[in-house]
Amino acid sequence: MNVDRDELVSLTAALVGKPSENPPGDERRVVDALLERLDRSPIEFDVETHEALPDRENVVARAGNSDRGSVLLTGHTDVVPAAADDWSGDPYELREEDGHLVGRGAADMKGALATKIVAAESYLASTDDPGEVILAFVVDEEWDGKGTQTLVERGLTADYAIIGEPTRLQTCVAQKGVARYELAVRGVSAHSGTPQEGEDAVLAAGRLLTAFESMNEELETETSHALLAPETITVTEITGGTAPNVVADRATLTVDWRFLPGHDRSPERFDERVSRLIRETDLGADVEVSVERLVFARAGEIDPGHELVETAVESAADVGVESAPVGFNAATDARFLLHDAEIPTVLFGPGSIADDAHTVDESVAVSELEATAKTYRRALDRLL
Repeated sequence: MNVDRDELVSLTAALVGKPSENPPGDERRVVDALLERLDRSPIEFDVETHEALPDRENVVARAGNSDRGSVLLTGHTDVVPAAADDWSGDPYELREEDGHLVGRGAADMKGALATKIVAAESYLASTDDPGEVILAFVVDEEWDGKGTQTLVERGLTADYAIIGEPTRLQTCVAQKGVARYELAVRGVSAHSGTPQEGEDAVLAAGRLLTAFESMNEELETETSHALLAPETITVTEITGGTAPNVVADRATLTVDWRFLPGHDRSPERFDERVSRLIRETDLGADVEVSVERLVFARAGEIDPGHELVETAVESAADVGVESAPVGFNAATDARFLLHDAEIPTVLFGPGSIADDAHTVDESVAVSELEATAKTYRRALDRLL
């Protein structure tokens, strides 16, 4: 089975060349590029757009007969910001080096978007009575997932879904969730020459940091999953103080809890444990802590023996790729498809979430783009 390498590279270059950083969240140029490409497709797609957030549109393109079944190929159009001064070249001008495409979003996930279009066109052109292929290109995955959430709220359904996250061509069947908090610590200011007159918020924040380190050790021993690393809780940001000669009356911590799939996974469970840790930590008589949950993204998983998983693994094998069910130690838009739309969903895509995504000089191997497009095409053949 052949795919058009030049088209994959050209389309990836066109998409990478349209910056869509989130934050702040502006995918308009890449959405326009996708609409232009779908408009000149040899396949007559039924294309629609809808707002997920003000001035931020999802793109949904359909073709084929849904009576024969439907497969959703989806991915996000936003990318994390690129610090251009740190890159060896312009992050938004795709270049090829040693068989890799270098540019912001090459791996996460504009290269994967290109593979979806190429694979869909290849399948739809191969038969007079194809099943339905739904291409969905969504906004805001890198922040809050409003793109896919809106897609589901609008009633999108499919028999199966494949998200193009960078899994290094492995079939991801389980993913962690995230509960993220901001803790605002308030103490009492005083001159640093008489610190006993105040209540040091930075010192209190340090005690919380130590408490969260202990909690992380507990999580690593009390949680486990066959395909995922144990749960972790990490203080990822800390700020405090107002001047070098003043006892700090304020400090702020950001706490990131990555948790495993399970039956009791409402946000209140996590809220209570964080609150209990604060209550049980000796912070000082006049120290107060307020807590705000910033993010809650559910974990999710699909049975490794599910037909979709077996199909993805077999389809990869058809094109010479050794793929197996694995876990994904991050949160993705699959949570909305699995839990809310109840669509069996796997992650499969080129590049690595650990080594390629969000990095300086982000890159993806052209060979992995080709293998991904071929795997998607074989999966469509098998599922439809």
